[in-house]
Amino acid sequence: MSGRMLRWIVQMAALVVVATLAGGEVAPAVAASSRTLPIDEDLRANADVLKVSMHVQKPNRIWDFRFGEYAVVSSKSGVTETTTTDKLLGLVEHSHTQQKFSFVVQGAGPATAKVKAAQNVEADAFRDVEVSPGVHSGVEPRSGVTDNLVASIAIDGEASSKWTLLLNVNRSVAGLAEQAGASWLTDGTREILITPLASAGPSRSAFDLPARGYEFSEEGKAIGAVQYYAGGALGLFKNVVYLRRDIEPQTKLLLAASVTAIMQVKLNAVAE
Repeated sequence: MSGRMLRWIVQMAALVVVATLAGGEVAPAVAASSRTLPIDEDLRANADVLKVSMHVQKPNRIWDFRFGEYAVVSSKSGVTETTTTDKLLGLVEHSHTQQKFSFVVQGAGPATAKVKAAQNVEADAFRDVEVSPGVHSGVEPRSGVTDNLVASIAIDGEASSKWTLLLNVNRSVAGLAEQAGASWLTDGTREILITPLASAGPSRSAFDLPARGYEFSEEGKAIGAVQYYAGGALGLFKNVVYLRRDIEPQTKLLLAASVTAIMQVKLNAVAE
């Protein structure tokens, strides 16, 4: 586990304790927000529901995701590179951060899915600039973050295939809120749409965060889903994968590799 993520978890837990001691209504709100995603009802009735286990992240590796018969059998995490440029006469700093990673997922059979991915994060931040002696422009928080995942997925076995995964997201800092743009999986012939999901209901407090995930559908039929955040203040590390039982093994392996890449970048987001 990275130091940044550990600090984030400790900070969130401390805030919950403080709010509870102060007589706030945090505990009921957290309980109310921990609900399952509104996935397609036909998918829910015909899917295997797989809880995700994660071992401690090793240096230069991604998280050791395991769910059902699928597991990361090897991985490599590259160095994170950040470049900054000035905008609006130096009042705004634009940053571009890229992290590359690769991994191999294997199921019960001999076939594997080899993934090469890059997470590209771009954001603007207003600088504290002294516009005149003793007068500062002030520092404003980031208005939003563009967080895109691009991955190539090569599946071997009886019939080899190559897929491209594209996930377009505009999110807040730390990934606690987001809006997803057009996202999909494609091999040039087939196209699988990726749609964001979030649990419904009004937020009662800053800790009452919705559960979040994505649903995969092909030709209007939901074939899989992933929950990467369970809601509430302590919704991390409660990932769940849904895989439709009646799809072919190769497509299941493709989805397993895709949700693994997505879960990895979501954990990267909260570790910022």
